[in-house]
Amino acid sequence: MAVTVSARSRFNGPSTPALIRGAGLCATLGIGLSITEYADLGKWITVAGVVLLIWSLHRYGRSGPDAPIVFELAPPRKTKKKRRRAAAPLESTPSAGEDAPAHEPRQTSETPEPSDEP
Repeated sequence: MAVTVSARSRFNGPSTPALIRGAGLCATLGIGLSITEYADLGKWITVAGVVLLIWSLHRYGRSGPDAPIVFELAPPRKTKKKRRRAAAPLESTPSAGEDAPAHEPRQTSETPEPSDEP
């Protein structure tokens, strides 16, 4: 039975932005410690933070340029044509005392039907 490991899952260390933030915090902490009674420790933390900051900025710059930003508008979308619905027949409600009218089929065309008379 063989076990395979993807080369893409290899750990390459912390991300570059995280390194930059950590180096900045380390340098700031070292400067803060330098003005207290821990000046000897503060100067070494400051040096370590600045060296780490230089290395992380170099690594960030070596990662290559970003992809170019495209400022073109998207092509206009085609609009769908709406289907017309058939008009619903209007029915009148009979008033009190009137008989309901007989339902007659409505003609949908405007042209009159041809007659058999010559």
